[in-house]
Amino acid sequence: MIDARIAVLEQPRRLVFKQEQLDPAALKEGQLLCETLVSAISPGTEVAAYLGAPPLRPGVVYPRFVGYCNVARVLHTAPGSSGFQVGDRVLTGASHRSHFVTSAGDVLAKLPGTLPIEDAVCAYLFHLGYNAVLCAEVRPGSTVVVVGLGVLGLTSVATAALAGARVSAISNHSRPRELAQAMGATACFDRSQLPALMEALGADRAHVVITTSNAWADWRIALECAGNRGTIAVLGFPGRGQKEIPSNPLDSAHFYTRQLRIMAVGMSPRRPDDRGFQPFNERDNLKRILAWICDGTLKPSLLLSGEIASSDLDQAYQRLIRRDGSPLTYLLRWAE
Repeated sequence: MIDARIAVLEQPRRLVFKQEQLDPAALKEGQLLCETLVSAISPGTEVAAYLGAPPLRPGVVYPRFVGYCNVARVLHTAPGSSGFQVGDRVLTGASHRSHFVTSAGDVLAKLPGTLPIEDAVCAYLFHLGYNAVLCAEVRPGSTVVVVGLGVLGLTSVATAALAGARVSAISNHSRPRELAQAMGATACFDRSQLPALMEALGADRAHVVITTSNAWADWRIALECAGNRGTIAVLGFPGRGQKEIPSNPLDSAHFYTRQLRIMAVGMSPRRPDDRGFQPFNERDNLKRILAWICDGTLKPSLLLSGEIASSDLDQAYQRLIRRDGSPLTYLLRWAE
């Protein structure tokens, strides 16, 4: 029997670790029993849950598991889990926990042998930015504005630059602006510099605006920056946790006059279809991202503000809330 330790958010600001026993002999057809090596915090999702932000969809909110960026080692395999063997390192969507059972079909990717787990654990965070770029049809030569430079803002900057776009980024914090430029942004602005950004964009404004913020004030910036027939790709949740709407979020002076397209870009197809007509799906996207991490095109180390023991997850959330030193995310160490 294996004793698993699982992070559970029982209610806002009350995080506990619970124990669960896993029996390798009880694995069902096609299942794997895995040991988590490292996980990473997805700050927007997890801190919102920790603080008790309004839920994104109906249903029971607490108690709940937290986290979905996980790198694990396969400890046991069941018949039907072809393609995996004991010792394989895998990228999964498991929550913050020391051990877990998963279907072989739910594994996101098997890691290349040379890829450090500390880099691989950030792959899904890059995938969210990459999916925004794909959905918004960013092309070489596109002008892109990224609003908000948390983790997903930075991964959007990196993948938009990789797609050949000219990227401008907006944040009030100096450290994220520095990182955005290291990831390929051509210019960075704080919110007080919106007139300078508009001047830099020129009369045509931006082909694509990727917004990762919940604030209505930032939504207004997104509307103002988008050019004629431009796209606003929404990776944040505009209005979440805000009590008042200070201006019309579909102001006709922006939305109608410039015929803007507004789209949610947080989800992609999970798998390819049987005819190969869906090549930009979650599995194939992650293969590309892991390859770009391996060859140094994408640099996950820029996202990590430090490493912390898995048992100190609550402290990591507190640091992210306080924003001491503008932290982005933390790596949690579970096993060597």
